Amino acid sequence: MKRRPHDDLHSSISIRRPSGAITVDTDTYPAGPQTQHDRRPHEIAEIIFGVEPVREMIVAAPSRIRTLYIRQGTETKFDQQMQAVRDSGGQVVAVASNELARIAGSEACHQGIIAAVREYRYLPLEHVLARKPDPLLLVDGVTDPRNLGAILRIGECAGISTIVLAKDRTAGLTPAAIKSSAGAWAHLALARCGNVAHTLEWLKDKSYWIAALDPHGDTSLYDLDVTRRLTLVLGSEGHGIREIVRKTADFVVRIPVYGQVSSLNVSVAAAIALFEIAHRRLTSASRNS
Repeated sequence: MKRRPHDDLHSSISIRRPSGAITVDTDTYPAGPQTQHDRRPHEIAEIIFGVEPVREMIVAAPSRIRTLYIRQGTETKFDQQMQAVRDSGGQVVAVASNELARIAGSEACHQGIIAAVREYRYLPLEHVLARKPDPLLLVDGVTDPRNLGAILRIGECAGISTIVLAKDRTAGLTPAAIKSSAGAWAHLALARCGNVAHTLEWLKDKSYWIAALDPHGDTSLYDLDVTRRLTLVLGSEGHGIREIVRKTADFVVRIPVYGQVSSLNVSVAAAIALFEIAHRRLTSASRNS
């Protein structure tokens, strides 16, 4: 085990990326504050469609919706959604059914409502660490946004407040990840990091101990010292943690398995590890109270 200063520290979604601009010939409803509609083409990087996916996005983060497209004649049905988007500075546009189909794709089941979503703005890493989150979760190499969303959901349920996502080879907070997170993302501080190895060394200087999950780790999860301030690192779905992460980590942690299958889905592994850490810390606190 590596030693450092401070060793005594205790502590059904539907998504599409259109290839070109979308021009709408529409009835436009008043936009919210500081928003103008000029009937010019709108470049849409990412869209969500379907009643439930759009509703969940509006509830969780209405300010991320730049434009809400609804089928003409359904204004009463979507009145609450329209008002929430307008109140958050977005615009509402009523379009014909064939225009909705063109925006979403001819085979998409848009259910009469589509949202054009702004890119998520991650928090600076220094900012999210100011509250000294413990444990901290770092995700490096999870490319499936649904897996990422599941990890966000699991992390929030296990008491995690902050998650760091690697910039390379790792999914971002896309609508698919948001859907899979079941709203958990809105309760988390999310940051991005560039060089993961440098970030881990920097976290060590901030008194974190690095525990990387790997099926072949030399430390059992049940032997991990959870009294220390921890950063738990998750690797990719197919290959696990990278060698540079293995070399940088203080602990390479395995989850003991007792059947014939030797590996777990990354979100399942995250759930087992995070709830084990939470359980043991709560048990220890209860005994010491």
